[in-house]
Amino acid sequence: MTTALSPKFTFDTFVVGAANRLAVTAARTVAENPSSAYNPLFIYSASGLGKTHLLMAIGQSAKQLTPGLNIEYLTLDEYVEAFHAAIAAGQGDAFRRRFQNVDMLLVDDVQFLTNRAEMQAELLRLTEALQSAGHQVVLTSDRPPAEIAALDERLISRFSGGLVVDMGIPDYETRVAILRRKAEERGATFQPGILDTVAGAEFANVRELMGALNRLVAYQAVNEAPITSEAARQLLGITPLPPSPVAAALRPERPRAWAARPPPTSSRPSSRTCG
Repeated sequence: MTTALSPKFTFDTFVVGAANRLAVTAARTVAENPSSAYNPLFIYSASGLGKTHLLMAIGQSAKQLTPGLNIEYLTLDEYVEAFHAAIAAGQGDAFRRRFQNVDMLLVDDVQFLTNRAEMQAELLRLTEALQSAGHQVVLTSDRPPAEIAALDERLISRFSGGLVVDMGIPDYETRVAILRRKAEERGATFQPGILDTVAGAEFANVRELMGALNRLVAYQAVNEAPITSEAARQLLGITPLPPSPVAAALRPERPRAWAARPPPTSSRPSSRTCG
């Protein structure tokens, strides 16, 4: 049931900026010295800012530094599904032993503990057991522990007892660095100033920024000449100028700043995108 750590998500491929530097520093510390500094480590941010990337990077780095380390990475929903399957099969005790024996537990999207009292109690027991045994716990969420609706006060206290750190929307310099890194990875080249123009738009998160880069790559793929700054602005809706036919076909809605969302419901679709 555990999701495999993606080899793409490492510290080397994570672009560090002012908005995420503290989170990255804490993540590296945990990967290099599990359970010695921040335990648990709780990372939160809006969707699409790199929580999953950072969580997997911790696991990748820790595994590389200590090959024999027993690491479990999974989403909260995967943990819930595995627990229910084990209970239905009469294997509840075996399930608990499996997770109590891990050296590092990485749990993504714990905001979905909302309205799941049984799973809250189960996760509380597990984190207590792991910490008592000197094993590392790292969790991510789209909000801090105290803002997860209907979360048991004991879990709030437990999650907040190590280090709670957030990741914000990347600033202009970081957006430029991200675009240049990703363009280089894709072998895409642009005229000087193009990526700076794109970085000047206020995208809500890194995922939307990558979508903008994809549109630039697609535009150049169907045009003989490299995209210009004016065409890039039209394509991405940065200016109100009438777009060209190709830009009109690729143009998205204007990016909007992230706003706080209401608490999540107790279930969601099984498909997800790393972020």
